Amino acid sequence: MSSIVHKAKSLAAERHAHLTLYNAACSPAITHIAEVVDYVERHGGTEEMIAAAWLHDIVEDTDVTLEQIEGWFGPVIAAYVDGLTDPPHFAPLPLDQRKPMQAQWLKTKGEEIKRIKICDQLSNVLRVVNDPPTDWDKPTQFLYIRGAREIAEECRGLCPGLDKLFDDAYEQACRKYEGIK
Repeated sequence: MSSIVHKAKSLAAERHAHLTLYNAACSPAITHIAEVVDYVERHGGTEEMIAAAWLHDIVEDTDVTLEQIEGWFGPVIAAYVDGLTDPPHFAPLPLDQRKPMQAQWLKTKGEEIKRIKICDQLSNVLRVVNDPPTDWDKPTQFLYIRGAREIAEECRGLCPGLDKLFDDAYEQACRKYEGIK
């Protein structure tokens, strides 16, 4: 593991140590982050992409700023993290508005950001299908998954293996949520 990847992993683990997912098990948030990293690594991510994958939720979830990321990791990784971070005005919006805005936001982003983002969406969809947030009913779960698909569509064509994994996860979700609009 390169020093930049090790540094990003350490920072992510430290800053997310107290955070959990909203599933029944209250899994540590770092489990999602590590899963995204695993997809990025297995599908040809560069060291910078892998480091950014470790940091993809850090600005939204902690008090770490993009300026700090740039100071610690340089402009390339900071630009990737910026592209993976929702603008602050997205946060209060309901899912049916936020997800299309996230997809639109990705249209102007580079291939590296899109490849990391499809890994994030793949992890999120599988998490919602297999162990959803405890406060989401089935229609909300499927609304999220449909929004994730809209985001994944903006990332399509860069890595056929990731496209296939996402399509398989989406098909699994459609079977689980059959009949829900």
